[in-house]
Amino acid sequence: MSTSHADRPAEVASDTGNLVENVASAAAPSRSSLGRVIDTAVAVKVGARLLPGAWRLFKRHPWGSALVIVGLASAVRLLLAEGTPSHRKPVA
Repeated sequence: MSTSHADRPAEVASDTGNLVENVASAAAPSRSSLGRVIDTAVAVKVGARLLPGAWRLFKRHPWGSALVIVGLASAVRLLLAEGTPSHRKPVA
């Protein structure tokens, strides 16, 4: 691995984290409409940057990439759940 490619995994991980945060923020009902539109646009932009690598990963490792997708969906769900109160009844 050359020096120019040494920081590539960190960049992809950072972009993936930004994508998860932007998707969760765009789906949050507490955000204003303009904020949700902006977050959606940023998420689409970051997603388009990650799409070629994600497609290569899916072709090479279909089961592994399915696990990655489930993990990202779970992360978005957890980020959405942070801002909402729990409506569960207390256990007696």
